[in-house]
Amino acid sequence: MALALSGAMLTAGAAAPALAAGSGHAGTPPAAEAFRLQADPTPEEQERLREIAGAIWTPQLAAGWTMNAEVADVLSQATDQILRCSEAFALVPRPPGFVPGLGYLVQYWKNLRDYFLVVKDNRTYRACVVVTAANYRSAIEMASAGI
Repeated sequence: MALALSGAMLTAGAAAPALAAGSGHAGTPPAAEAFRLQADPTPEEQERLREIAGAIWTPQLAAGWTMNAEVADVLSQATDQILRCSEAFALVPRPPGFVPGLGYLVQYWKNLRDYFLVVKDNRTYRACVVVTAANYRSAIEMASAGI
């Protein structure tokens, strides 16, 4: 199942360069900068983001978060870290320089959620999700609170 999901992720990654385009000011990744200019996610997008966040942390934690643009940005960064970590284990090959933005998260939410749930139970790849969850917990809590 993890290999099927990684195949889906690779397919999804083909559209990533277009999603990752931005102006590229120094110090800000292009996709992150482009994302900050966007409005808050729609209710449907918020539910998809909540599903991804629930797979990384817990559904109970994600249910209490406000799924605003800042939370989506933090979730995008956390997703990038998990995918990079998994890539190191040769599970998720994808184009270099790809940072998942809101469009990617919303379009591939189910694949991402399912993938995170699978690797979370695999002793080898579980470290990718657990470490990322710990590293981004404060950031996502602050983004949800508008801090």
